[in-house]
Amino acid sequence: MASVNGRFLARPVTGVERYAHEVMLRLGPRLRIVRAPPWATGVSGHLWEQLVLPRRVRGDSLLWSPANSGPVAVKNQVVTIHDVSPIDHPEWFRTAFAGLFQTLVPRLVRRARRVITSSRFSRDRILEICSLDPDRVVVIYPGVDRGRFHPPLPREIQEVRLRYGLPEPYLLAVGSRSLRKNLGVLVSAWKILRPRCPHLGLVIVGSATHTARGADFGTPHPGIRLLGRVPDSDLPALYGAAGAFVYPSLYEGFGLPVLEAMACGTAVLASNRGGVPEAVGDAGMLFDPESPEELARGIEELLEDPTRRRDGVARGLRRARELSWERTAQGVLETLTEARR
Repeated sequence: MASVNGRFLARPVTGVERYAHEVMLRLGPRLRIVRAPPWATGVSGHLWEQLVLPRRVRGDSLLWSPANSGPVAVKNQVVTIHDVSPIDHPEWFRTAFAGLFQTLVPRLVRRARRVITSSRFSRDRILEICSLDPDRVVVIYPGVDRGRFHPPLPREIQEVRLRYGLPEPYLLAVGSRSLRKNLGVLVSAWKILRPRCPHLGLVIVGSATHTARGADFGTPHPGIRLLGRVPDSDLPALYGAAGAFVYPSLYEGFGLPVLEAMACGTAVLASNRGGVPEAVGDAGMLFDPESPEELARGIEELLEDPTRRRDGVARGLRRARELSWERTAQGVLETLTEARR
C-alpha cells in the first residue's frame, strides 16, 4: 500500500488542494494517508514535511505527494507538480515562497520515481527546467465533479442572486487575487464595455493568498462586486447565473475553474496562455490575456449572439463529461503502480 503526504489536509482549499482531496476521495482505502498535525502550516508545514514525514513513511512504502511539494529525503516517491510558475515568474510570488520553490522542486523531481503534472504545457516546462527523462513525467488531466458542478435549478440561481445582491447580467471570474490571475485586464475590458452595456456587472470570487503577490484593481467601482471566498456550495449557482465566465490568467498548469464553469452550463472565455487551452479544448473562446480590447470584443460577441453562446454552453457540457475525477484518480493509481515495479 502506498502512503500519501497528507500535508495538504492542513491547508486552505485552492486548486492544488482540491485536486488532492478529489483524488483521495476516490482512491480512499487503497492508500494510507500520513496526516500532518494541525500546527503544520506555513514554515512549520515545510519543516514537518522535510524532517518528520520521512520518518513516518514505512521503509518499503511508495510515497505520493499530491500538492506541489514533498520531502527531498524520500526517493521512493511520486510527486504531483501542477506547474512551475514560481520558477518561470518569481515576480508574481512572495520572495520567500519563490526562493523555496526554486530550491526544493528541481531537487525533488530529479529524485522522484515519477512526476505527475496537469498538462502538456507543464510537462514541457518541467522537462526543460529539470532535464529529466521524458518517460518519468506523466500528464494526467484534473477533472470535475459533475455531481456537484452541474447546471443549477432556477430557484438556486434566484437564491444566490438574492444572497449576494448580484447584478443582471454579470461576468464572473473565480480565482485568487494574485498578479498571475491577471484580473486587472478583465476589469479594463469590462470598463471598455460599460458605455455600450451599462447594466453589465462584474463579479469576482476569490481572495489573496499568503504565497502570491496581491493585485490592485484601482478605485472600487459600484458595478464590480468583490465577493472574496464563498462557500463551495454556492459556486455552482454563481457559475450558472453568470452571463459568461472569464478566465484571464497569464499562467496556469490547467485551470480548474474553467472546467467547473463549463460543467455548470456557462459559456467560457479563457486565456490562450499556459495549460488553459488544454482545459478548454474546443469548448470556449480563447483570447490574448494582455489585450483588454480583444477580451472586450469577445465578451460582446458572446453576449450578443445567442446561437454562439448556446453552442459554447453545449460544447462546455460535453467537455466536462470528458474529464472526470474518476479518470484522474485511475491515472494516478496506474502511475503509482508502475512506480512500484
